[in-house]
Amino acid sequence: MSYINELEFKYRNLIGQLTRNEKLKIANVTYGEPSLAFRNLQDLSHFNPDWGEIRLDEQMVNEALSLTSVSIYWKSSPPLPEICGEFHLPSPVEILGMGSDPAAELLEDPFHREFVSQLRPFDMAQVSTPRYMSSIRMTPLAGAMEVWFHDLTIMETPPYPVAYTKLDLTFVEYQEALLRTKGLRGWQYLFADISLADPGLSDIGESLEQAFEVLPVIFPDDDFSPLRERLEARL
Repeated sequence: MSYINELEFKYRNLIGQLTRNEKLKIANVTYGEPSLAFRNLQDLSHFNPDWGEIRLDEQMVNEALSLTSVSIYWKSSPPLPEICGEFHLPSPVEILGMGSDPAAELLEDPFHREFVSQLRPFDMAQVSTPRYMSSIRMTPLAGAMEVWFHDLTIMETPPYPVAYTKLDLTFVEYQEALLRTKGLRGWQYLFADISLADPGLSDIGESLEQAFEVLPVIFPDDDFSPLRERLEARL
């Protein structure tokens, strides 16, 4: 079985694991059909004439998930404390075909405007936390494409706009981490160079602390200790 098929198989298993779990309430489930992979879409000028010098990194081309869509929203059922998770992964064609965020044109700082216009979302919350989204940055930089996370916090990471956080993950590593976290709300901060003791993020830190008390009850066969260690390092 190829790596791509194996990754798709893991996502199919994850959707099944979530939908069959009696301790969860489920909504917005999709598991799409195979689609064109990034390896079939490497001439990016077809999507944007300014992207002629941009190259997808090798891992993205060879290993990324390629389905029309995969999505789910879940939350814990009473009497468990409420925690939730969500992900929505569009197809490679949809990711590359998205236009830039219209909000970019409203930014006064030229660097901020250019930065936001370079982002293309590939994971978007639609129920749990509006404006939670993860994006790749479309620039002709060497190596793996940067992955950025955006929410509605007031955290500042100069010179970048407020509420944008760079993740220490490649695109494919993000897809792999999502499998381990099951899309838990705020999991992206476990892979960012931030402190969850920051006033703008303290509620996320508290939410994740509670979640890692509840997750082992919902998923007793899973080992969440590596993720717990990441959380403790950021508190």
